[in-house]
Amino acid sequence: MKSIIKILNMESEKDVKLIQNAIVNNSGIIAIQVSLQKKEIVVIYDSIYLNEEKIINTIEDLGYIVI
Repeated sequence: MKSIIKILNMESEKDVKLIQNAIVNNSGIIAIQVSLQKKEIVVIYDSIYLNEEKIINTIEDLGYIVI
């Protein structure tokens, strides 16, 4: 599966690294691409292990706002 997730308050490279590290700790992540300029991430994952809701919850648990 592929999901594009917009993150409202992703402001710096520090935010990018924090989000990337949190997401890759989930089982089933195949690839992740983060665009600070677009304030979005593209996540490719195996839907057997993971769903978009779990990815969003991971990001929100860090204090970021997903739109």
